[in-house]
Amino acid sequence: MVVVSKLSEALRLRPKAWRPSKALRKRRANYLSLLDASGVAAVLFFFVGMYLVMSATPVHSLAAIVDLAAVGHPQPEPGALREDAIIVIVTREGKAYFGSARVVPKDLPDLIREAYVQGGKRKVYFKADARAKYGDVQAVFDLICKAGVQHVVFLVEQSVPQTPASSNK
Repeated sequence: MVVVSKLSEALRLRPKAWRPSKALRKRRANYLSLLDASGVAAVLFFFVGMYLVMSATPVHSLAAIVDLAAVGHPQPEPGALREDAIIVIVTREGKAYFGSARVVPKDLPDLIREAYVQGGKRKVYFKADARAKYGDVQAVFDLICKAGVQHVVFLVEQSVPQTPASSNK
């Protein structure tokens, strides 16, 4: 028989008893919970790649290179926004465009007749830069009339009304 002099030594010598907390620790599975981020990373790389491709491709809008003349009382022309609208543009440098494609001015009558055959409305919308030379605009306008067009609409912008300077009292 063993004689124990202190209580602490007695507790150490006591056999280990069953405890619920120890049993729970033994039964618990050792799962390692991780989120699979490869799907998120793939989508992220796709969108970054699309952004890079789109930003590297220049998008030329003719609206940005043509400053239309401003008038006081323009009439709305919603037909100019149609997909099949026949639009002729003259830039400041005198370059002619049919739709969004640059063309040689002498080819305009044939292009307009071809657009009529394809079902375009028998109206030509004409955008001329406000700073374009009168001779360039007149030459393109004459070619439009040469195609047999009777309805030419000049597209313009609404002018901003000038407010008189307020006087200080």
